Amino acid sequence: MSYLGKLEYYDPLYEILLNRVFPYVNNPIFHVIKMSRRVYKYTEEKTKTSIIGKFFQLNDPVYERIQRIKGEFDNLHKIRAYGFDTRPNYVARPITRDERIGLALVEEFIHGKDLDHYIKVAIYNGDSQALHAKLSQLASFLYTLHKKTEMPYNVNLDSINAYFCKILDKLYRQTLLSDMDKNEFFRLIHKWYNSGILNIGSVIAHGDATPTNFIFTDNGDVVAIDLERIKAGDIVYDVGMVCGELKHSFLWRANNFNISEGYIRHFLKSYTSHFYDPKEAFRSITLRTPFYMALTELRIARNDFLDWEYRKRLIYEASQCLKWGLKF
Repeated sequence: MSYLGKLEYYDPLYEILLNRVFPYVNNPIFHVIKMSRRVYKYTEEKTKTSIIGKFFQLNDPVYERIQRIKGEFDNLHKIRAYGFDTRPNYVARPITRDERIGLALVEEFIHGKDLDHYIKVAIYNGDSQALHAKLSQLASFLYTLHKKTEMPYNVNLDSINAYFCKILDKLYRQTLLSDMDKNEFFRLIHKWYNSGILNIGSVIAHGDATPTNFIFTDNGDVVAIDLERIKAGDIVYDVGMVCGELKHSFLWRANNFNISEGYIRHFLKSYTSHFYDPKEAFRSITLRTPFYMALTELRIARNDFLDWEYRKRLIYEASQCLKWGLKF
């Protein structure tokens, strides 16, 4: 994050914030912090109220990316309509947008700490209790989301296959995968498809269930942010992603993914405890979890800010995940 100063009066965004977000403030002053490449935080000086602005590149050559970023405003409204507009489980409130200046979304800023904070506390301070508690809250949030958005048809495996292939192609272009590696992954993935394990009903999945996309407030709420990628899918798309992210976090920061196993099991137990038959739900979900954990590990391995050998290790762990899951 970096402080960029005050939003200039002549900036077209100033007029948008003045008229649509802060019409009750006389001559507001906005302090700007860059959160990431296209996400900014604006804090109004007099009221101390903060909002988030997300932008897209007007001349972005990747049409799919533009549509995904622009779609978050509608996605937030869609999920809030399912009852996720009140505590304790909700998604950030969308406020406005203006595509003329590449403004995809203005949304409320959520005060709190994300799941990644509690993972780091567990790793560096040894506070496992806090992470266990937050994982239980997150499990409740995801179960509620999935239960409220159940759909009367099965998961579209063609869509999952296309995403898997897209990730493998990216890793191949980055020379992290050889031809033989890539073919082996295709072989394993097709064995999963042919097993019938993945033929299950659909829900609306968050689609990007990373540790930084869930905020825990001081009031005990769980708030989801970054809903660009919501999609119809298996409940384990989200559940497996959380498990894969936990494994990655402990492997990356502590060089030991075995420590994550207890937290992963706790999260899975917390999630399945909400079902009518928790034991059967745990059995069914853990059968599919290795597939989506492998997808998550490969997804993470694309990030070139990670060490090359570590990325190779993630790819190896993904292949082991797929092989291990097929044994059952």
